[in-house]
Amino acid sequence: MQTIYHPECDQLVHDSRLSCLPMQSFSFQLEQQCIEISATLNRYPEVPGVLLFEQSRFHSMISRQRFIETMNQPYSKELFSHRKIKKLARQFSAATLVFSADTYIGKAVEICLNRSVEQLAEPLVVIKDEIYYVLDVHQLLIAHAQIFSATVKKLREEISHSNLLREQLEVANKAAEELARRDGLTGIPNRRRMDEYLASEWQRAVRDKTVLSIILIDIDHFKNFNDTYGHQAGDEALIRVAGCLKEQIHRPADMVARYGGEEFLIVLPDTPLDGAYSLAEKMRRAVADLHIENRGAATAGFLSISCGLSCIDSSGDNILDRLIQSADQALYEAKQGGRNRVYITPPGSAAAAAPVAVHRPDHQSGRTGQTV
Repeated sequence: MQTIYHPECDQLVHDSRLSCLPMQSFSFQLEQQCIEISATLNRYPEVPGVLLFEQSRFHSMISRQRFIETMNQPYSKELFSHRKIKKLARQFSAATLVFSADTYIGKAVEICLNRSVEQLAEPLVVIKDEIYYVLDVHQLLIAHAQIFSATVKKLREEISHSNLLREQLEVANKAAEELARRDGLTGIPNRRRMDEYLASEWQRAVRDKTVLSIILIDIDHFKNFNDTYGHQAGDEALIRVAGCLKEQIHRPADMVARYGGEEFLIVLPDTPLDGAYSLAEKMRRAVADLHIENRGAATAGFLSISCGLSCIDSSGDNILDRLIQSADQALYEAKQGGRNRVYITPPGSAAAAAPVAVHRPDHQSGRTGQTV
């Protein structure tokens, strides 16, 4: 009797079972003659073996290779051809491996490869829905190789995808870090970024015994501006002022940041006080030239800024907090002095307990490395 089994699945994966492989069933009763097996194997060269039954009970499987080897022995054809199959089948019953169709392909391969060398090429018997089939071991090994190749390919794809996700995550984290250090309104660095940068540059200035200047800027009468024109106009003014201040610096090491509310801080590494003063005056004039109307302000009816400067050099104890306090004190003096002006703290006095703010005339300049 002949039965062909067609696989239930189209693609092999790591957990595919024997039911995913094509199988055949050519069965004979032990009472039949051996010559009938010879005729079947000659007629169907692709058949790896035949199944032997004793009535309805499975007895064993004879592989094509074993049957041909046996029949080719001296006098075997004369001895077995016209005799019953059961005379030949006794020697094969112990060598047959029988699997359920639900057995994983990988597990079946593992068991097959543990057989003796003489039995490695022997087909398997697979039971599916109480029907017995013969599975060519070469078909099994080819399927296992395909699964291995597909698994390796999938693993590489997953690794590649994982690497891509990690790269995207790193980019996203970097972008998030950058956003966390940017002012949401003006787009320039925020207080957090400025504090980090100022601390780093202050340490470098102390270590290398170089100068470091800062400019603390406040928009004059900005509360009055918001009350008069509304907060949306105030936001637009902050954006324009921030952009204007940023346009005045050209060295990569210089930084403009929003320090809070309507305050801005400019860090100027390797810049002496005269150079910082020259840049501050340039910024003050540039903001005035924006001609942002501010009715009711005492400074000519347009938005203006006041600036306080401070500097550290190789003298003094150079404490960072006092550098900022000195700039803040100079800014306070500039506002007290009438606003729309620049006040400075002389070099070395950043370490003083009560810094003195000094107004500098407009004609002085001399910023190192900066064209004014």
